[in-house]
Amino acid sequence: MQCVFLIHKFVFLLFVLLKCARGDRVPPNFVYILTDDQDLMLNGLIAMKKSLNLIGDRGKFFVHSFVNTPLCCPSRSTILTGKFPHNLGVFNNSLAGNCSSEYWQKHHEPHSIAAILKNRANYTTFYAGKYLNQYGSKYVGGTAHVPKGYDWWIGLKGNSKYYNYTLSINGTNMPIKNLYLTDLLANYSLAFLNQKNIENNPFFMMVAPPASHSPFIPPKRYIHRFPGVGVVTNPSFNYTPAHKHWIVKMAPKRLPTNISVLNQVHRRRLQTLLAVDDMVERIVLQLKKMKVFHKTYFIINSDNGFHIGQFGQPWDKRQPYEADTRVPLLISGPGVGKKILEPYPVSAVDMAPTILDLAGIRPPHHMDGKSFKKQLLNKRNRIGFRFVFMEYWGESNDKTVEKSCPWTYDDNLMECSVSQWCKCQDSRNNTYTCVMDFREELRFKYCKFDDNERFVEAYNLSLDPYELRNVFPKMNSKLIRYYNNILKKFKKCSGKMCRTL
Repeated sequence: MQCVFLIHKFVFLLFVLLKCARGDRVPPNFVYILTDDQDLMLNGLIAMKKSLNLIGDRGKFFVHSFVNTPLCCPSRSTILTGKFPHNLGVFNNSLAGNCSSEYWQKHHEPHSIAAILKNRANYTTFYAGKYLNQYGSKYVGGTAHVPKGYDWWIGLKGNSKYYNYTLSINGTNMPIKNLYLTDLLANYSLAFLNQKNIENNPFFMMVAPPASHSPFIPPKRYIHRFPGVGVVTNPSFNYTPAHKHWIVKMAPKRLPTNISVLNQVHRRRLQTLLAVDDMVERIVLQLKKMKVFHKTYFIINSDNGFHIGQFGQPWDKRQPYEADTRVPLLISGPGVGKKILEPYPVSAVDMAPTILDLAGIRPPHHMDGKSFKKQLLNKRNRIGFRFVFMEYWGESNDKTVEKSCPWTYDDNLMECSVSQWCKCQDSRNNTYTCVMDFREELRFKYCKFDDNERFVEAYNLSLDPYELRNVFPKMNSKLIRYYNNILKKFKKCSGKMCRTL
C-alpha cells in the first residue's frame, strides 16, 4: 500500500514539474497599439511619456523600425498579414487598389494574425479603431462586414476621424457624434478586458486610434498643450537639392519663411497623441489589476511616419525618406529585457510572423516577413547583416488638384492645394522600390524610381543620416548592378524567397 502511495506521489510530483517546465509555453497575451502617421524622426514620441515609462522602460525600443510602404492601407495590410503589398495586391488607399476590397476580404482576411491565433491557438480576439481606409464602403458589404477571426469588432468606417464618425459594432452600424474616438476606443478596450473569465484563454487585442492622422483634432482637455513647441527644423527641413526625384524638386522648391502653419500641424499632432498615451496607461493598469501584465506582450507601433517641411514638402508621407518610413516600435513582455535600445533592423512585414512565433505558432510558409523573436528575447544584439525592402506606387488624381494651382491633368499629380502652397503630395512617377542595406559598419539606402529618367537616389546613411547627398552619381557600376539585382529579386519574391534575401 505504501509503495502504491509513493508511486502516486511520485507521478503527481512529476506532473507538477513537467507543468512548471512548460510554463514558458503558456500562450502569452498580446496588446498591439497601432497609431496612424506617427513619426519617429520628428519627435513623435514626446507626447507619450507614460507609454515610454510603462512600455519602453520595461522593454525594448527598436531604433531601426521601418514600414515597407509609407501609406496607410498598404502598410496596415502588411502588418496584418506579414506579406508585402506586391503579394497582397494592395497598392493604395482606394478600392481599385484593393484597400479592403472584395478580393482582400476573400483572400487575405482569413489569414490575418487574429484569424490564425484564433484558429490555431484558441485566442480570444479584439479589434477597435481604424482598420483599412475603405472599410465600411457600401460597395464591399458596408459596416455589416466583420473580418474573419475577430470575437469583438469595433471597426471605424473609412479613414481617421476624431468626432462625427461611424463604427461597426460587431457588424451593427453605429453613428457617433460627440465622443472623442480615442477615448471611446479605450473604453471598449477596458470593457473587453473586464469580461468574466477573459483570462481563461489567451487574448489578442489590436487598438488603432486615429492619432496622429489629419484632421489633427485633439481632445478639448489637451488643446493648450505644447504651447512653445514648433516643427522640427532638422538639416533636411526646407532643403531641396537638385539630386532629388521630380516631385521633390518641383516648384515651389522652398517653403515660405512663415512656417506658423507647420508649427500648428506639429502641435496638433502631438496633442492628439496625448489621448493615446492616456489609453495606454488605462489598458496597462487594467492588465496589472487582472494580474496578467507580466504575461502580455505590449506593442506600440505606427503604420507609417510623416514629414513636416522636410525637403520642402509641407506635410504628408509617401516619400522614401526616413521621416516617412521610420516608425516607433516599443515592445515589452515575457522574456524581454528592460530599457534596451535594440539595434536589430525590422519592418512592418515582420510583425505578424513575430507575434505568431511568440504565441508558439509556426508562421505560415506564405508569409514574406521574418520573425524577430530571437532578437526580441536576446538581451544584446548586433545590427548584423540584413536588407529592408520598401515599395510604393505613385498616384495621380486631377480632382484633387485645385484650379488655383499652376498644374494641369497632364502633370499626373495628386493633392495639390493652395493651403500647402500648391506643393503636391504625390505624382504618378513617384513610384519606387528601395532596399536598405544594414551591416555592422554601414547603413546604405538605394532607391530606384519607375519614371522616364529611371532616376536613382542612394544614401550612405552612416555618414549622411538626413539623406542630403545623393551618392548615386559616384557609385561604381559593380555596386549599382549589385543593388539593382537585390531590388529585382525583392520585387518578385514571395514567402521563403523573401525571407532568405
